Amino acid sequence: MPKVIGGNGLPSFADNAPANDHVEPAAAPPAPTARAASQRLAELSAPRTPRKPPAMDGLKRRRKPETQRRLHRLRKALGEISPAPSSPEQAWADILRAMARADLAGWTLPALSDDAAIRHADGSVEIGLISHAIVFNPSGAFRIMDLLPPGSLYFEMAGHGGMAFVPPR
Repeated sequence: MPKVIGGNGLPSFADNAPANDHVEPAAAPPAPTARAASQRLAELSAPRTPRKPPAMDGLKRRRKPETQRRLHRLRKALGEISPAPSSPEQAWADILRAMARADLAGWTLPALSDDAAIRHADGSVEIGLISHAIVFNPSGAFRIMDLLPPGSLYFEMAGHGGMAFVPPR
């Protein structure tokens, strides 16, 4: 009967020791040769080409029909903005109202003051969405880019007084 340690029901290790007390030393690993070491060093220092991300197949690039319909409704609502915005804040508010008119209550628009917003040297502010980016000029002009390949223009609006959108510098 195995010996019980401290009443926990486990047998002692001494009772489970092998009967053969002869222990053989482990074989020493072969010594690395100078050639093998220099070859490994060359492999480590060789410049590696970065892996290209897997190409998106056609199915992943296409939007669902319902999403396409929503984007079409939004583009129509954005085209109804009048008068043209005179500041990024006004343009942002106009886009929110257009989203409401397009019945896109579940969609969100990050604030211009969001930590993820990119502020450009010319005063333009860029905010990223799931598959679009919006750039607001100080004049109120804005551009919405579709980020899915091929990266096309989704919508653009001039600012107050017909000030055309200018890409940030």
